[in-house]
Amino acid sequence: MFQGVDELAVDMEFHAQANDGSMQVVRIAAIEGDEVTIDGNHPLAGVPLNFDVTVVEVRAANAEELEHGHVHGPDGHEH
Repeated sequence: MFQGVDELAVDMEFHAQANDGSMQVVRIAAIEGDEVTIDGNHPLAGVPLNFDVTVVEVRAANAEELEHGHVHGPDGHEH
């Protein structure tokens, strides 16, 4: 899986293809002999995040949103 890499080290990042064909970044979390543990979590996973937001509009849900149980954007929503 790491062909072409001369030396592996903890915290090195690689692009990996997921089962669905999408690409994601994985990080080497540990190396023990021939075993390499990779971490596919987002780099901010587990990090407390704080956001400063302003609510600019509140509206009632429409019938379709109530039926689906979630909000739809201005262009609707495809299921």
